[in-house]
Amino acid sequence: MVSGAFLLGEEINLRTVPFKLHKGLWEKFSLPNLDLSFSNWQKLKYLNSNGDDFGPSVKNIPNNCGGLYLFYIKCDIISGLTEFPLYVGRAQLTENQNLKKRVKEYFQHYSRNNERPKITRMFNYWAKDLHLAYFPISVNSDIMDLEKQIINCLLLPMNDEIPDQIIKQAVKAF
Repeated sequence: MVSGAFLLGEEINLRTVPFKLHKGLWEKFSLPNLDLSFSNWQKLKYLNSNGDDFGPSVKNIPNNCGGLYLFYIKCDIISGLTEFPLYVGRAQLTENQNLKKRVKEYFQHYSRNNERPKITRMFNYWAKDLHLAYFPISVNSDIMDLEKQIINCLLLPMNDEIPDQIIKQAVKAF
């Protein structure tokens, strides 16, 4: 076996993430008064070209609101088709938390330790291609409900916790 092919195969295998695509789960999503089209999200390159510090647009994320955020990998080969969502999260607006602070915590804390291995993996393998999309929302209870619904219906590969117990058991079983 050629060592180059073996090493490439090993690298590809390490970067494989499972996507679970289930139309029945997608159809359970229910927020008719909110347009979550990806075009309505603010998008930015999360880290600089070296992957060792924030990208310049991170400073523009609002710190006076909460909302949802989505980490995704973007490959420019076929723009719009090669954007792979990895993780969705939420930030509520409280005295100690806001959207900007929360999304910055991922790189400042989780990228360098093993407290959340999937998040560390996300940074280790895709830091240079990691993008962030965020959707400001003003009502904290809406933020929590929306995050739960998105996690339950999309089952993104870097989200560890699945809020719905039946879906969680089904995923664990298979």
